[in-house]
Amino acid sequence: MTKFIKHREKEMSYHERFYNDATLFEPGTWLYKPVEAVLDLFQELDLHKEIRVLDLGCGVGRNSIPIAQRMQEAGGTVVCVDLLPVAIDKLRNYAKEYNVNNFIHAEVADAEFYEIKPDYFDYIIACSCLEHVSDITAFRSVIQRMIDGTRIEGVHCIQMSTEVTEFDIETGEEAEGEIELNLKADEAFQILSELYIDWEIIIQRKLPQRIYEQKGDREIEFKGQWITFSARKKV
Repeated sequence: MTKFIKHREKEMSYHERFYNDATLFEPGTWLYKPVEAVLDLFQELDLHKEIRVLDLGCGVGRNSIPIAQRMQEAGGTVVCVDLLPVAIDKLRNYAKEYNVNNFIHAEVADAEFYEIKPDYFDYIIACSCLEHVSDITAFRSVIQRMIDGTRIEGVHCIQMSTEVTEFDIETGEEAEGEIELNLKADEAFQILSELYIDWEIIIQRKLPQRIYEQKGDREIEFKGQWITFSARKKV
């Protein structure tokens, strides 16, 4: 078993359990509210016209559903893509619960291979998604498809964990995090700067990340650098 497959299986198992146990927008988990930067950047678009949004690694709709709620007056579509069938099933149910199912198109697919229609979307979100591709080549390829699939004045919001380590609180041992693509923050920014050279950079920042979780019978602190990168496509 390759390292990628091993880490991918663990990530899928974790998220399947989490989505089955947690409820969208319920306090106490990271599903409690949408990502602030994702909604702030959406508000910079021309919301008086129909907006086409692509949410890669959408999960159960943490960001997609609030965005759909904001497009009810002018109309639009949020295309939601996730690798896990359980995530898409729950997203469709939540979309009905929050009365936005007419604005949501959800499909099971791997973001690494998802084909994006050229010059189609106004806003593309990849939040906690791109660190789960297989390697740097795949990372570049997905972003290039995102770029090619965006209309002029369209905006991207990329957020991802980098430099991830796992600290065992009981033993004090620290090891590299079990994540598919564990880039250094500066390495990620360098690649993004190259790919978005013709775009207007809106946000480029990193923040220390610490998450406490129970992993089997071990209490783990995940450490890393949480990066946010946003850019607008210019003429």
